[in-house]
Amino acid sequence: MSEGKWRRWTYPFRAVLPDARGNEYSNAEEAPLQDPADSSSEIQLSTENEQVKYNRIINNVQLVVKYIREKRWRASLQLVITTMVALVLCVIVYQTVLSDPNDDIREVLLNIPIVDGPRFNCSALGLKEQKVVFEAQHYHSLLANRSAGMSSCQSQFQQHCFRKNAGPETLPPPKFLALLRDYELRHARCTNDLKLTEMALAGDVQDGCKYLVWKEMDGMGNQLLSLVCAFLYSLLTNRTMLISRESKIERYLCNPFPYSSWLLPDDFPEQKLRSSALRVHTYLRSTLDIVKSKFAGNNTIPPSNMSSFIADAPKWLHALIVCCDERRDHQFFCPTSQKLFSGTNWFFYLSHEYTLPGLYFIPDFRDKLNDWFPHRDGFMHTSRYLLNPHNYLWKQISDFYQQHLDAVPRQIGIQVRSWRGDYKPSISRQVSRCAVEQKLLPKTLAEAGNSMQGNMQNERPRHVEVSVLVASLRGEYRDELAREYATHTNVGDLSVDVVAASTELWQRTGDAQHDEKAIIDIWLLSFMHDLVTTPFSTFGSTASGMAGIVPLLFNHYGEDKVNEPACARTNAGGPCFIVYPRDQPCDLDPPSCSIGDPDKKVPEVRFCAFNPGLGIVTA
Repeated sequence: MSEGKWRRWTYPFRAVLPDARGNEYSNAEEAPLQDPADSSSEIQLSTENEQVKYNRIINNVQLVVKYIREKRWRASLQLVITTMVALVLCVIVYQTVLSDPNDDIREVLLNIPIVDGPRFNCSALGLKEQKVVFEAQHYHSLLANRSAGMSSCQSQFQQHCFRKNAGPETLPPPKFLALLRDYELRHARCTNDLKLTEMALAGDVQDGCKYLVWKEMDGMGNQLLSLVCAFLYSLLTNRTMLISRESKIERYLCNPFPYSSWLLPDDFPEQKLRSSALRVHTYLRSTLDIVKSKFAGNNTIPPSNMSSFIADAPKWLHALIVCCDERRDHQFFCPTSQKLFSGTNWFFYLSHEYTLPGLYFIPDFRDKLNDWFPHRDGFMHTSRYLLNPHNYLWKQISDFYQQHLDAVPRQIGIQVRSWRGDYKPSISRQVSRCAVEQKLLPKTLAEAGNSMQGNMQNERPRHVEVSVLVASLRGEYRDELAREYATHTNVGDLSVDVVAASTELWQRTGDAQHDEKAIIDIWLLSFMHDLVTTPFSTFGSTASGMAGIVPLLFNHYGEDKVNEPACARTNAGGPCFIVYPRDQPCDLDPPSCSIGDPDKKVPEVRFCAFNPGLGIVTA
């Protein structure tokens, strides 16, 4: 059937979306934003009265019936066609009147015709890349944020215009979205108009409310992944997460909760309460002694006695999960430990580790995580909800993208960690080898005769076919790769552009401008088609986790082993739990609960390939 005939046949079925001015757009057209000249993302919702929808369907039915009657077909053929049309119309009636709009949007992303659905056009942001964003892609409630001002945190909604890994399988899971909406209401109920400082000093809470207090630790990559893990732990344990004002993270990230603040009160004595709270390790050890003395040397708590132990839990507890603490609080990842913690009102969480893999070792948590995130991509979804930068940072991110990356067919991110702040030529060579071996970049022709030709071609303006974003403290890594492709031709004669958003030389965590540039780099890396990251680096792994990409990692980083692959694809998307529990007894549980070899404990968690630690392998 020709395109013209197809359009005439499907015309009665195509929905018409009204905009604020009363104009109508068919589903084959782009519905513009309310003000196309406005660079903010005031998302225009398309709403329609149910009676109007119903009348439109009736009109469409009449058009179809009239069309069939005008055709001089045999009665049997008319019956078959009428039956098929009736079935299609039944589906349309269900979608238009009865179904959740998100169901319609999911079908659009699967290239199925849509009837109605909120959306906005990314071209209104000035992007050359043509893309329409639908409501089902958003993690934040449109209604709640619209009442607070849609432009108050543009990155929450505009991020989808820049992401490459944005297919139907990456849509926010419905159960996770429902969980977020419930949490936002609980967060408001457990914070608004409450004397939190007074309650915390007394160790008290309001009915139905218990709290987790998060504080930052180490560099920006560590801070962001730790914040994601703390929030997921709060969801798993029905706690309300509040962040320390000392962390300063609120300078850079929007408050994700629409009805209340995620900050502790100004007068909250966070440091005092944290330092005086009982450590997890100490509490569990003393509980073990009580259990053994009370139950004749048995180390497990009988089910009939568990509630009394939970009721006797400390009002304040402090979990310190870090690489270099001898105690490490690794019994945090034991089932009975978590049952006991449920009795604690104020839980202080301090870590620079990616603890999410360890939460899978707790059966109740594992069941919930698999239910919320069937593809085991909890970090990707949670980071896209939680780590949205403020507008002033988002403008820098989007401006850089528009200037250097917009509409480039192939975008590659390479994160090069400079551990001591020095530049190593061997790493530059490894970067180049990795890009060529993995076919991220074409091989350059380094003969002298081609150098002049490369220079001449570089002088002529050409459409960039491959952009490489190099994120490193040292600018030499960007400069060397750029020089290689600027002064030599390459196989395929592709136009390659190498850029960097910042070159800070030294890590200066705590310096506001430095931290801002780190967030800008992490977000830009998360927009690439593919990534190469550095082992041990939480900076690169946070970006790959947010992107939902299983990245390439440098192999034998900096050692210049030319007889081995320069880089290889790892097995886990996102960060790794670097100093993880191993040969860790769970003193209050049966022996089967102990964490011996964590690589064999649960199928979701495996040792990271080419990277130290435990990762979550994507389903």
